[in-house]
Amino acid sequence: MKKGFYILLIVFTALMAVSCDKTKSYTDMLKAQEKAINRLRADSGLVFLDEFPADSVFKENEFVELDNGVYLNIIKKGDSKRAAVGQGIQSRFIANLFMEESSMGTTVIDLLGPHSNGTFPVEFRYGYFTTMNPDYTYSWDMFISEGLGAGLPYVGDGGEVKLIVPFKLLSSDFQSTGTPVYFEKVRYVFL
Repeated sequence: MKKGFYILLIVFTALMAVSCDKTKSYTDMLKAQEKAINRLRADSGLVFLDEFPADSVFKENEFVELDNGVYLNIIKKGDSKRAAVGQGIQSRFIANLFMEESSMGTTVIDLLGPHSNGTFPVEFRYGYFTTMNPDYTYSWDMFISEGLGAGLPYVGDGGEVKLIVPFKLLSSDFQSTGTPVYFEKVRYVFL
């Protein structure tokens, strides 16, 4: 009887230790993301439109929410040709990790502007969102995702967009930490 009690006590203690884990739940991550996007919106003066502009012309601070939850602003339409599924895409971007509570922290990654320091573009296959060169590991390939490609249905070769991407549409690196990304500018070049 005493032995059974001690086993039960050990099991109970182990369960208590596991249940006290500080890992955020998915719901907690969604709430934190919503709060961070609202703060970004207020701090940056962003305007979220109810409908896509008929002429596809956005003011600098206007965004529309797409069906998948990504917020889009078209900077430059590029040519009239649209990317086909499986097509190679070369992207350069400025990504802002703006969520203060994230374990990834807040930082800006610049692969586009004068501070890009000779970085390489991120290349992926549209629709599959896989790297163009699986034999080569490039640290910024962690951005390859449905979220990074969300602007492609709306712009052509040479197109530029701004995107606010929820963590669920990013790679597992961002999903595991609940970190959304604000792409201040993404330029697409078709390969």
